[in-house]
Amino acid sequence: MLGRLTQSNAGGLVLLTAVSWFVYQAVGEGFLSSFNLFTLSQLAAQTAVIGFAQLVVIAIGRLNLAVGAVGLSVVMFTGWLVETVGVSPGLAVLAGLVLGAAMGAFMGWVELRTGLHSFIVTLAIQSVYIGIVLIVSNGVSVTTLPSGITDFGSKWLFVPELSLLVVPAVAIAAALLYLFRRSSFGWKMLAVGANEPAAELSGVRVSRVVIGSFALSGLLAGVAGVMEMSRVAAALPSMGTDWLLPAFIVPILGGAFLTGGFVSISGAVMAAIFLESIAAGLVSLNVATYWQAFAEAIVLLVAVVADQARRRRRQRIKTGGVLRAEVRRAEHDERAYA
Repeated sequence: MLGRLTQSNAGGLVLLTAVSWFVYQAVGEGFLSSFNLFTLSQLAAQTAVIGFAQLVVIAIGRLNLAVGAVGLSVVMFTGWLVETVGVSPGLAVLAGLVLGAAMGAFMGWVELRTGLHSFIVTLAIQSVYIGIVLIVSNGVSVTTLPSGITDFGSKWLFVPELSLLVVPAVAIAAALLYLFRRSSFGWKMLAVGANEPAAELSGVRVSRVVIGSFALSGLLAGVAGVMEMSRVAAALPSMGTDWLLPAFIVPILGGAFLTGGFVSISGAVMAAIFLESIAAGLVSLNVATYWQAFAEAIVLLVAVVADQARRRRRQRIKTGGVLRAEVRRAEHDERAYA
């Protein structure tokens, strides 16, 4: 049973997380306290959604370096609607999420129109989005948010150790699980990521899949932004600047192929929990904050190396299957001629 558990990315991450919790509790101070677990659940829920925003474009073989910029734009726009315009919190959040989806769709459209790699497109548009936000807001934070927004990030679910922010993260994970396992659009996303020319020849409208995937990425980045705004009880112009590493660590460490065609929702969830457990454990050990960034970088490096190993193993299995089929065909022909 232990062998089967460690064969999957999610299973391996469960064991790693359990071991890290044991070590941090034994060596650190108050790692399993109610306050620390509540904070851990807050951050892990948000990090999971950040990772999902990247995962849906990795699925189609693309990258989105503007996840943080879109989240920032949604946060500042929502805060402006609430504080300056006087829009109700629910309507302001909805408008912000629509903006996030539109910003994501725009990036997909630009990539298709220019033919440039998504890395270049999203890197350039990231700077544009951040620049517009800073110019329009003058870099001023929105700190007078209504309780309807701030309470959601500070309340707990069932037990004091579990943040209410876990609810949207779990709901999104379930929705993505349905998307990739049961819906035709999810299958088309994976088909485009696995082999785009073949998918197009089979009738898949690649342009629609690309724009739809980027729109979904923008929507999820907006959700992550709203979650952070609710958690810190403010709309800050610095939000999203530290999302780049977790945005890639979560899907890749969770088992997604960086080249597209395969994703793991459960693996991404466990990767988010593991990543935030490392950060929380370092805090319990009174380690300086810059070591946390170093730890994240190491985890990302490990995730990329693991992705390379997975793809080589997949290629070996595929090649071995082809060779076995050729051998069986040769043996069959030999018997037929005999």
